[in-house]
Amino acid sequence: MELLISVSFLSTIVCLLSSGTLGALRPRGVSLPKKVFYDPSQQFYCLDGSGQFPFHFVNDDFCDCEDGSDEPGTAACKNGVFNCLNHGHESVNLPSSRVNDGICDCCDSSDEYRSSADCLNNCKELGEKALEAARAVREKFLKGEEIRNEYIKLGKEKKDEYRALLKELNKQEKEALKVKNEKQDEKENAETRENLILAKEREFKKAQQKRMAAEKRRLIEHQLQEEADGHKAFSELDINKDGKLTPNEIKVFNRFDYDGDGKVSDNEVQFYMHKKDEMSLDEFLANGWKIMKPAFTMEDTEEKTQDPPLDQEQKLVPVTEDSKIPADDNEKIEILKDAALARKDFADADKLYRDIQAEIWHLKRKLDADFGEEDEFLVLETQCFEFSEKRYLYRLCPFDKVIQVVKVSNEETLIGLWENWGSGEEHYKRMTYTRGASCWNGPNRSVEVLLHCGTENKITSVEESSPCTYVFEFTTPALCKTLPPEIKKILKNDLDFLF
Repeated sequence: MELLISVSFLSTIVCLLSSGTLGALRPRGVSLPKKVFYDPSQQFYCLDGSGQFPFHFVNDDFCDCEDGSDEPGTAACKNGVFNCLNHGHESVNLPSSRVNDGICDCCDSSDEYRSSADCLNNCKELGEKALEAARAVREKFLKGEEIRNEYIKLGKEKKDEYRALLKELNKQEKEALKVKNEKQDEKENAETRENLILAKEREFKKAQQKRMAAEKRRLIEHQLQEEADGHKAFSELDINKDGKLTPNEIKVFNRFDYDGDGKVSDNEVQFYMHKKDEMSLDEFLANGWKIMKPAFTMEDTEEKTQDPPLDQEQKLVPVTEDSKIPADDNEKIEILKDAALARKDFADADKLYRDIQAEIWHLKRKLDADFGEEDEFLVLETQCFEFSEKRYLYRLCPFDKVIQVVKVSNEETLIGLWENWGSGEEHYKRMTYTRGASCWNGPNRSVEVLLHCGTENKITSVEESSPCTYVFEFTTPALCKTLPPEIKKILKNDLDFLF
């Protein structure tokens, strides 16, 4: 609570200040914390232990101590320190070389007590402004702290929600794994039946192809044999070897005596010669041999009309029930449908299992993530904040990414992915985003977000501090926890200088 000072007490202070009584309590230029080392009734000891002197050596405008501690109120020592009392405002230390240099450094003008500088004592006005500003900061912190406490409550609720969901997901994961394993067994069984029927079908087709190939080969061999027999017969019938068959040559062979009267008649010759006077080899093979072959010899006819024996390769083609009869089409369709459905069911079960695992992984990451000492920053995790300037729009999504958008084209560029908090005292005051898109002929883009206490979550400025390196200023109630020491000091109404 802010210290309340009565009007009469303040009047007393003003009287003391105007009479110079306060200044007499300690030598000029000595700060309040060091007052105990300056006792007029005793010897003065240099603060660094380099010597001791009668107290009247203090501020005699001659440097006796190596650390300059004997001349806090003069410029005699190059390394001395002068303390501005600045009653009504903040006390500050200056190098003693600035004492009486003609430039007003202290708001109470105490550093120019022997110079011609026209200094004003405006400590009261500055103090009032500082106090007003400090009160505004305190008010902002108080309002922000209320919101921060709400953030803490929401963060706790969210973490509890995550834990409950994780517990439920762990149960779902076990059940999903059980279903997945069952569906895998069903899939494997269905695929076994599918593979069996497909193997039978392949075997049937393979056997069928072999039979067709054997039949084709048999036909070719038969044709070749027919042609060879035809050549042989033509050669036998062509008595004069002129490459032509004539009726007279046909009459020589009794095998053409169709009616069995002991001679080959003209009618019989015309029948076998197709009523032609002569027949070439080609014509004989194409037509004549087909007519003459049955009459050529009974033995030859019987041999040639029989199927040739199977060769060794043909004998190797087994004729089994599986190769003879393919699976019934309806049965095959049902088996294939069952296998396809089993695969789909397994894929769905496997996807569900993997989706649950992924959700568990994300939840664990959120539960393990650093969202502040009391999870006060967790509420920012699902939000994004924008800052607009002339050419670009910047989008900050805490704990995720930072995007730069070109306003004219709406083209988006990733300028940073969440990396970590700052270190040391800057831990929750700085966010680092790295691994952004690479700059042309330069490094990957990155972002530093400097956080400040504020009553709202807001990007207040964006600066490209160096090529492809951005600095964001961001206010948030989540950081409104402890007043800065300098603000505390102002609000304390510190009157320790009286003692």
